[in-house]
Amino acid sequence: MKRFLFGFVLISLFLILVFTSSQILDPKKYKIRFNSNGGSIVNSILVNENTSIEKLPTPSKKNYEFVGWYLDNEPFDLTTKIKKDYNLEAKWQIMAAKKYTISFDSLGGTPIEDLVLEEGESLKNLPTPTKEGYKFLYWLYQNKELKDLKVTKDMTLIAKWQKIID
Repeated sequence: MKRFLFGFVLISLFLILVFTSSQILDPKKYKIRFNSNGGSIVNSILVNENTSIEKLPTPSKKNYEFVGWYLDNEPFDLTTKIKKDYNLEAKWQIMAAKKYTISFDSLGGTPIEDLVLEEGESLKNLPTPTKEGYKFLYWLYQNKELKDLKVTKDMTLIAKWQKIID
């Protein structure tokens, strides 16, 4: 009987030790959910109770700059000790369109002022230079006839001329 009682107490102590140590080794975790408001998908993360988050993910959204994660319309404070689940929302600011300079080399023709266009604009209705004894044919870009090209960087266009024969 003493052996049985001793075994029972020993097993009980062992179970209590295992149960309490698992709580110590496995702290409670809370879920942080992210609503990117039209940006890239951001998966939820689990954070241990009473800890803070060192770094939050950064989503992306075309033509927008990420401002930060917000909780109830206030910036989320990374020093917050996590004690519950949170739903954070991304705030965005529209980016100003990039602008590029289009320069013209008329190869001895009338000078043409540079154009400043926004990224993605088409190069259409370009100015036409004149040059005595020549007929202007078209603008060249990278040694090819310029067709319907969209602006993605600063560019220099070069005039293509045909000599007029009398």
